[in-house]
Amino acid sequence: MQKTAIFVFVASLLAASCGSAGLLVTDNLTVSLNALASGTSVKLKQGDYLLDETILLDGKQDITIDGNGSTLTVNSLSDHVIHVANCINIRLINFKATHIEPSGPVGCTGNVLLLENSSDILVEGCDLNGSGIVGIASYNVDNLRVLNNFIHENSEYSIIYQGPSLLLDGNIFEENGNSNVIYFSHVEKGGMMGWPPDEQIATDTQLQGLVMRNNTFK
Repeated sequence: MQKTAIFVFVASLLAASCGSAGLLVTDNLTVSLNALASGTSVKLKQGDYLLDETILLDGKQDITIDGNGSTLTVNSLSDHVIHVANCINIRLINFKATHIEPSGPVGCTGNVLLLENSSDILVEGCDLNGSGIVGIASYNVDNLRVLNNFIHENSEYSIIYQGPSLLLDGNIFEENGNSNVIYFSHVEKGGMMGWPPDEQIATDTQLQGLVMRNNTFK
């Protein structure tokens, strides 16, 4: 990164420590977000970002990434756009996440969001699409909240969830593969996960570990 970008990035971390989200200006978004320390809140400079690899948050807690209406496009059909693993209290809000357009018949093999072995994860106000094989693939995540998102045109499924507790509220599901079906299983944290998940759902419902309300399926 250029010196100016580094300065603004450091300044954003200092602002976050005071309880506000600092503006993140960077020449390499993936590197900057991967380097976020626990307890950091950042707001992206609004724009279109082409990512050379997956944004990875691993082993962190209390992080907020506010996309500020930006578009994140991963320059790969096999990479995930964002991967959260072994984290606590992560907030992903207000961005579009997608893949580059496939040039052949195979399409993407990467997910838009992959969430694993974590707890207290919020995905809110996002546009998740674009030939990602799954909009949100979530395994062994406790207290995942998916609120007011537009999840569309993913080639296989809108959501795959295997874990203790999921809230889906106010989302729009449109033109995802397999008829907008959400694959869901209630699995105790750290428990054994089989495949496929137990339930195929395409309407608001409530089950053990699942609350769905105010969602639209098109």
